[in-house]
Amino acid sequence: MNLLLAINAAYIVLIAALTVLNWLGPDRFWMAALNFYLPQLIWTLPGLLLTPITFRYARPLALLPLAGILWVLGPVMGWHWSWPPRSAVASGPVLRVMTWNIKYGKGDLAPLVNELRRSRPDIMLFQDAQKVGKGPLTDFLAGWQVVNLGQYVVASRYPISAVQLHELPYQEEKGESFLRCSVSVNSRNISIYNVHFKTPRWSLKAFREVQSGAWYLPPAIDFFEENVMTRILQAERVAEFLGQERGDCIVAGDFNSPDQSLVCEIIRSAGFADAFTQSGRGYGYTYGHNVLQYRVPSIRASWMRIDHIMTTSGLKAQRCWVGTRYASDHRPVTADFVLTNPRKTLQ
Repeated sequence: MNLLLAINAAYIVLIAALTVLNWLGPDRFWMAALNFYLPQLIWTLPGLLLTPITFRYARPLALLPLAGILWVLGPVMGWHWSWPPRSAVASGPVLRVMTWNIKYGKGDLAPLVNELRRSRPDIMLFQDAQKVGKGPLTDFLAGWQVVNLGQYVVASRYPISAVQLHELPYQEEKGESFLRCSVSVNSRNISIYNVHFKTPRWSLKAFREVQSGAWYLPPAIDFFEENVMTRILQAERVAEFLGQERGDCIVAGDFNSPDQSLVCEIIRSAGFADAFTQSGRGYGYTYGHNVLQYRVPSIRASWMRIDHIMTTSGLKAQRCWVGTRYASDHRPVTADFVLTNPRKTLQ
């Protein structure tokens, strides 16, 4: 009984520690940041093992591992459930916005175009779309307002103007940037930011070298921490520009960071709200399905929500959802916004 109590208590302390670290911002601690690129479902495994054993030998304590499992499935894994608004008074049309890292040219393009036809967005923000001028997407975008700079594409049913490309801080010599433009929706100008923050891919792969010898661990940690800091600096650079905006604004793209991260918190602190947090249902995971495919072909489940649409208060999300897993390493994020009172100009 005492041993089971101690083991169950340790499990609850572990879950509590994960919760606190996520609340503080997992980017602050390399182990917490590393954990967030793992499937959080793994933290239910101790509870699943403990529940039947505890139920048999110390039945009153069985609620402890069950509570731990439920907490992981809820807050730790980022479950959201929003109710449809009872009423929404719009000062303009409902605007449907999609963001998608499409990895253009690296897979079958038919699912991509099918998703666009099914979702019917008004504004699309693509990342990793260097070759978008070739293939069936070009035919689909005929008649749209389209801006294509570097890896970024903004396609809109409404007029686009004031297109700018700005540099982002980067760890290596290779430069990175974000795209800013303005879209006029029924005489209402909305600033659009299309962003793609630094990938954690190579810094995560560095940890695999630890298997060859323990001496590789410190360099891997340093590399990973530099990678995390680069994303934070990039978010801060974008936030500087956001602070100069005087109207409604959308920031969307591949943040390569979960909702609990400091990266997202920096954007929120600039006066932005996440569309899925406001109006999504479920987990809204956008990445991971192709990673699992290489190891467990029968499973193609996403486990990270690293693609986001964030807006100022004048754009109220009514509904937000994720799309197909078949067209890219990322799922698209789509949201419907009601144009409420415009954002007030700061004096």
